[in-house]
Amino acid sequence: MSFQLGQADALLIVGASEHLADLYYATRFRAPDAFVFVWTQREKVLMASSLEIDRARQQADVDRVLPYATYEAKAREAGCENPTATDVLQALLKDLDLQHLLVPSDFPLGTADALREAGVRLEVAPTPLFPQRQIKRDWEVEAIRTAQQGAEAGMAAAADMLRAAQIEDGALIHEGQPLTSERLRRAIHGALMERDCTGQHTIVAGGEQGCDPHQEGHGPLRAGEPIIIDIFPKDDRSGYFGDITRTFVKGPVPDRVRALYETVLEAHENALKEVRTGAEGRAIHEGVQAFFTAQGYETGEKDGYMQGYFHGTGHGLGLEIHEAPSLGLRGGKLQAGQVVTVEPGLYYRGLGGVRVEDTVVVRDGGIENLTTFPKDLDIP
Repeated sequence: MSFQLGQADALLIVGASEHLADLYYATRFRAPDAFVFVWTQREKVLMASSLEIDRARQQADVDRVLPYATYEAKAREAGCENPTATDVLQALLKDLDLQHLLVPSDFPLGTADALREAGVRLEVAPTPLFPQRQIKRDWEVEAIRTAQQGAEAGMAAAADMLRAAQIEDGALIHEGQPLTSERLRRAIHGALMERDCTGQHTIVAGGEQGCDPHQEGHGPLRAGEPIIIDIFPKDDRSGYFGDITRTFVKGPVPDRVRALYETVLEAHENALKEVRTGAEGRAIHEGVQAFFTAQGYETGEKDGYMQGYFHGTGHGLGLEIHEAPSLGLRGGKLQAGQVVTVEPGLYYRGLGGVRVEDTVVVRDGGIENLTTFPKDLDIP
């Protein structure tokens, strides 16, 4: 992997790679605390604390790992009695003779101000910082597949729990207690942990709660209402994400809910057929919009709420749950090796929400679908 510096001496990133996907991508070193990464024309350099330096030397995909303590001492020698992290960074940059740096658009403002005051020239790098992140190598696809298998294990746990529930006066009861979004989410997260995956903000939203696509869901679940379950775990070993959504109804399915589901499922299948190398992401999205409108499902604000279809058809997936490319209004041509979700949905107050989502790899002739979990609405 290479990086174009233009007229700059180096790329500088400061942060915790646990939270900065670009930093992890460049170093393949995951740490919860901030560290310094410098990429010059000749080498990749990482500066780590005593706590992390041995692990960094073993794991990081860089040319040199330098001790924070060494440059802390240099900062003291230069007159800083109690060096700050920025003082230590300046000592490193002076030692490497770097005066003109590219930094990412989310570079810390306080650090930038201090470096500029010290005479370092900073230039904001183009976004995205690493466009090549969009094209997944074979091993990255396998990492996403593993995360997707974890997500499907979570979905299976949820379906099993719904299947085991009883219906009493319209409420779902499991092992003598009301079945709530929280209980179902705990079962999902337990299954994810068994697969070395971590779930956050997992959606289990029943009835009208499902009309807000990012509503995590809370409280008792009821029979005859759609329950949207959206699971997007990170694989703890690789750092890559999976993503799957299914909609279930426990007990008799109202006719209007079934019609809504069948419409969404058809839109989902139509969109899957359109995903391939060279396809326009925006055109795929607009095709879904047009299909819903033709079926009589209008979109817009009604009674103070957005209703209908008011989110994108899909997004890129990898080291972040939402990354380029977009199957939405931002669009762009799809390229072989990208991994995207396909997740149309419809949402109406008084009826509930429906969403169906698969994760797929863009290929020249179509897709490789990494999702195998069935798309059955009914839970008997």
